[in-house]
Amino acid sequence: MRQPPWQRRRPRSRHLRAVTVRRAAAVSLLLCATALLLVDRSQVRTDAVVVAAHDLRPGQVLTAGDVALTEVPAGSALPGTLHEAAAAVGSTVSGAVTEGEAITGTRLLSSRLPAALTGDPRARLVSVRPADPAVTGLLRTGDVVDVVDEDANVLAAGAVVAVPAEPILLAVPETAARRVAAAGLVNALTLVFH
Repeated sequence: MRQPPWQRRRPRSRHLRAVTVRRAAAVSLLLCATALLLVDRSQVRTDAVVVAAHDLRPGQVLTAGDVALTEVPAGSALPGTLHEAAAAVGSTVSGAVTEGEAITGTRLLSSRLPAALTGDPRARLVSVRPADPAVTGLLRTGDVVDVVDEDANVLAAGAVVAVPAEPILLAVPETAARRVAAAGLVNALTLVFH
């Protein structure tokens, strides 16, 4: 049996109304999401952190051109990250730093660096010129080595590399630092990797 034309049109008009309502709802949701995104971005708090403006080498003394400030979400900076460029200028880099990397206190030479590297509050930095200069190219900040004199005496066990450049700076316990410094004046010293 055939339906009259007015009954056939009704489902079509219901369908059109439903599609129109869905489209209007989708547009409304999209506008709300965009508004929320814009409002949310304007309320994001940030902190300024000091980063390397270009690659830095161990032993490099920082100038204003070596560092830059960048904004990061508040609370996301690494512990010990510097927040003012002036705090880094004039400091010596303890290890290689790549461009854009945040500069922390442990990346700069200071009286607190030996304690930070070893966990020993009485640790000291001591410079070593190894018997084999090629060793310098193998070292990285944080490497652990033993310092041995030419008679195979261990002068410092578990020394931590602070600056892997010539001369090498090692963080060692206070008494071992004196032994290494004194022996380095007259003897060739060898570094044994852990």
